[in-house]
Amino acid sequence: MTIRVNAEQWKNRSALRLTNGMMDAVLLQGGGHIAELRLAEAHGPAINLLWCAPWPTADPGNPGFNSLAERYGADPAGPFLAGYTGHALCLDIFGPPSREEGARGVSLHGEAAALAWHLEPTARGCEGRVELPVAQIDFQRRVSLAEEAAVLFVEERVEHHGDSPREIHWVQHLSLGPPLIAPGVSSIHACLERAVTWPLGYEGHELLRDDAVFEWPYAPTLDGSALDLRVPFQRKGFGFVAAAQVDCSREFAYVAAINFELGVVLIYCFRRQDFPWVAIWEENCARPGAPWDGTAQVRGMEFGTTPMPLGREAIRAMGDLFDTPGARTMQPGDVLEARYLVWITTVPRDWREITDVVPGCETLTLFGPRGREPIVAATKGLNDFLLKGSRAR
Repeated sequence: MTIRVNAEQWKNRSALRLTNGMMDAVLLQGGGHIAELRLAEAHGPAINLLWCAPWPTADPGNPGFNSLAERYGADPAGPFLAGYTGHALCLDIFGPPSREEGARGVSLHGEAAALAWHLEPTARGCEGRVELPVAQIDFQRRVSLAEEAAVLFVEERVEHHGDSPREIHWVQHLSLGPPLIAPGVSSIHACLERAVTWPLGYEGHELLRDDAVFEWPYAPTLDGSALDLRVPFQRKGFGFVAAAQVDCSREFAYVAAINFELGVVLIYCFRRQDFPWVAIWEENCARPGAPWDGTAQVRGMEFGTTPMPLGREAIRAMGDLFDTPGARTMQPGDVLEARYLVWITTVPRDWREITDVVPGCETLTLFGPRGREPIVAATKGLNDFLLKGSRAR
């Protein structure tokens, strides 16, 4: 099929839309957000499978961006929230900046999501670039569509050009919400093991016990029960944060969200070596202030180098949680690379779970309920793409 790349305005923001006739992806110039992932209408429900911010957003540099940032809480959270939608990049901090970094204008989750990117169309997608002046990091992201499947390939590159070692957080802030995930019609699956809850409550609306270790997916609540984190939005008015270790026995990991009413699944597949953690966050109409206004429903399944958004100093003090580092250290001149993919597929509407996602040499295989035939997508060069993942030189 022909791959097309077109410039457009997406909710008054500068964007590129990529399509191969089977799926569409929309990438924003402001912050580099992946704002839309959807099947083409002829291949399934043509809905945006990523969470879409219900409040106004703007591109950094747009005249309205600073006023939105002030309205949404000022520094450090406001600049992030003013542009936040869908899949954001947290680099090179996951969480709040240090006092020194904040004084230099670094926002929540680092500079990358609050700067204007350069987006350049390519034959199969686009390439995005952004320079982080405080972190002294250059970042590149190459996005390309498969020609024969509803699969999006993402290649990322971080280069450190400072003159001293740099400890970095590199997290894919994947945000899900209605209509893909909604109460009673959806579930979320991932290959995770040991986990721990956030140590700082949830602004008076916490659902889970603080700093409690558990095994995915059953997390301890304040009332002593166990909450199945595969089921979204169970208790309105509450929220939580937790961190889960990716299954240590796996080379390739996955996060998958299924809507069984619509019969559609959104899947991210990545190497554990690159991203050994998934931060699990849920906001379910708990935060009353702007821009949340007590109405937002968002589930984050944020895979990356770092377990939870505590900021650099707290993550350093935490050490190697579950014997797994919470950051990557780059020497001057180091280059790190990582790759992941997105796959969208339809499934029978009686499927209620995803039990595995397995990449092969030229296929992706999705396993559902026991005894059911798996779903296979032919994707040339798939294994080679993933195996060329993280490396330093």
